[in-house]
Amino acid sequence: MSARGEGAPGLRVPEGEPVYTRTGGFAVFNQLGVKLDFPASATDAEYYDWLDATKEAIGSLVEGAEIAEKSYARAEPRTNTGVYYDTEDHRLLRSDMVLRTTCNIKTHAFCAFKFGADANGVRRDHRYSFGGQDKRTIQLHPDSPEAVNAVKRLLAREDIDHPGVHLRKATGLTGDDLSPAIRLRQVRHPFFVWLDGRDALRCTMDRVRVVDLRAPDPEATEASFCEVEFPVYPRLAPETARDPRVPRLMNVLSDLLRKRFGVGDVADSKYRRAARALGLSWT
Repeated sequence: MSARGEGAPGLRVPEGEPVYTRTGGFAVFNQLGVKLDFPASATDAEYYDWLDATKEAIGSLVEGAEIAEKSYARAEPRTNTGVYYDTEDHRLLRSDMVLRTTCNIKTHAFCAFKFGADANGVRRDHRYSFGGQDKRTIQLHPDSPEAVNAVKRLLAREDIDHPGVHLRKATGLTGDDLSPAIRLRQVRHPFFVWLDGRDALRCTMDRVRVVDLRAPDPEATEASFCEVEFPVYPRLAPETARDPRVPRLMNVLSDLLRKRFGVGDVADSKYRRAARALGLSWT
């Protein structure tokens, strides 16, 4: 197995600021990574064959690199649910922005506002982690009226920093302008890449199913797609963020996946991919 990792776009973490900062329940994450399509016809076993071969080879391709998985990752892949909010005329979709909730029934529920990628491939993500009853409501019924009310209460708050503050600054929109547009459920098959024993990338193969929440019968609109992501680990150490091996890792992994499955890069956000799969237009 070989890959030079030199053909992917130039990727660079932000200069002068950390990849991830958190204050209380609010975090800013400068997301950077490579995303590729993945054939729905490829089985999990075929994907894991590729991953096992990549595990064996990665240390010889990028010095100090090692791939690791959680003990339960293959037997118990996690399912996350996202609900994308937008105006009636899909203004956020057209602007390549995202306002969504994401949750897992066991672990988390947060609201995020994310910009499209800048010239260096960075998507700036502002997210607030829910707690208490709002968290449980979103985890159990993510697109219910009660969940929508929890989101709108958050976006209206003026006493804390949260995604709605940055949504309003960027677009002039408030929670009152938004309603659920698309629900996305993804089964995630994650792995991690370390450099010299430190976290560098948090990667995943996602099998995604989406529905149009504004259709008369949302479940009847279900569509699907698959993709693989090779993004930086959120809490990347400052010295690792500056390490040139980080973008090289993304490029090497991308090259190996392309060679094995014949796939191409994906520039669209999951929101845009979902809209495309559902036949929605934003031009």
